[in-house]
Amino acid sequence: MTPLVQRMLSFEHLLGPSLVRIVYYVGAAIIVLAGAGALLTAIFTLAGGNIGGGFVQLIAAPAVCAAAFVYWRFMCELFMLAFLAYERLGEIRNLLAGASAPDPDYPQF
Repeated sequence: MTPLVQRMLSFEHLLGPSLVRIVYYVGAAIIVLAGAGALLTAIFTLAGGNIGGGFVQLIAAPAVCAAAFVYWRFMCELFMLAFLAYERLGEIRNLLAGASAPDPDYPQF
């Protein structure tokens, strides 16, 4: 079996973090394209004669794009947090399995 197929069939490594990174980059590209489209719309609005609306769009488009980018990053980090917590708990489990003697500072009831 190839290493990729073996990795897909075994559950030793989670695919979630890789998928979250891919979704993050795709979403970031969509946000950048939407921001560029909003700026282009603002320029066309200015060229059409609507100075007030075009100026507001010209100011608001980068601000909304930046806010959307921060929000998107936050949402992806929340998903990554779940996977990182799972991996950390696995490390803790492995460390506890290697500890043969009980902790002398832990009270025995």
